[in-house]
Amino acid sequence: MSEERVLDVAVIGASSAGLFAAWHLSRSGKQVTVFEREDPWNPARRTLIITPYLRRLLPFDLDGTVLHETPLMAVASGDAEAVIRLREPDLIIERSAFLRLLAREAERAGATLRFGHRLVDMWPEADGTAVLTFQRRADKDHVHVRARAVIGADGVLSQVVRLIGAPRPPAVPILQAEVMLPSDWDPGRVQVWFDRDASRFFYWLIPESSNRGVVGLVADKNQNIRRLLTDFLDRLGLHPLAYQGAQVAMYTPRLRPWGHVGTAPVYLVGDAAGQVKVTTVGGTVTGLWGAWLAARALVENVPYRQLLRPLKRELDLHWLVRVLLDRLSDRGYEALIRALTPRVRRFLSTYT
Repeated sequence: MSEERVLDVAVIGASSAGLFAAWHLSRSGKQVTVFEREDPWNPARRTLIITPYLRRLLPFDLDGTVLHETPLMAVASGDAEAVIRLREPDLIIERSAFLRLLAREAERAGATLRFGHRLVDMWPEADGTAVLTFQRRADKDHVHVRARAVIGADGVLSQVVRLIGAPRPPAVPILQAEVMLPSDWDPGRVQVWFDRDASRFFYWLIPESSNRGVVGLVADKNQNIRRLLTDFLDRLGLHPLAYQGAQVAMYTPRLRPWGHVGTAPVYLVGDAAGQVKVTTVGGTVTGLWGAWLAARALVENVPYRQLLRPLKRELDLHWLVRVLLDRLSDRGYEALIRALTPRVRRFLSTYT
């Protein structure tokens, strides 16, 4: 079964990056369809902490997706601790609500969203378009769609990445437990703990209201992340109410988030492109940034690789810092935290 209309852009994956790219492209007059494999589309709930730069990146109101704002960031290792008062508070966002907001805005701009469409193949046509084959979940039928360009926004296990033979970003697990905050906890304070015996990354406690929050960690694939989190909750005297988990892509400088099907360009964004700051394992803002650049590349007919340079510099810097942090012991983290003088803290309060 084939569709006659040729799309300007087929976006694969209703992720935040995919939906944001679709919004930009539709606003610029492109015919865009977002294909999402899930049906019903019911994004999992996950609590995210995002810098206030998100508000400057999005040209529309966040409209009920912000659960909370936190002006204090505390870091600790052993008996060393430092607290930084942020000039602009970080935003605590509910992921599923944020995705639904982006979906509404993309549709208002003119994009079409199709759920229950799983990409299974892509090949070039003689006229320079790409033919994409989807299996529909509803009836197991196959649908062929032609597009002049493709954006792969289908996450860390991206089918688009596989089909164009691009390097796949590595991934790490994240696990969070929803908890009631301790009675004496300041709901404006986010806490990060470094414990190299447990993880080369960190633990965190993020308040999402005056009395609830999430405790979580990042671990490597070979670690028992559930056991690590359970032990940490016991140390804090907290009890899990529910769990939130995900696999998150990790950036490496060798990634090349572009390719072709014949002459049709294919651009990767978000987790599919590994556009994640590996210092914090945060990819919402950088993924949206990548989506905006991919949309610009298609609208302005400028190479995506060229537009990506500022984002690549940012991600390369975070990668280098991660390499250096991975060499630290607990004593090294303690020394680093003690080196956060008032002047350094003032700097960090502005440059998050």
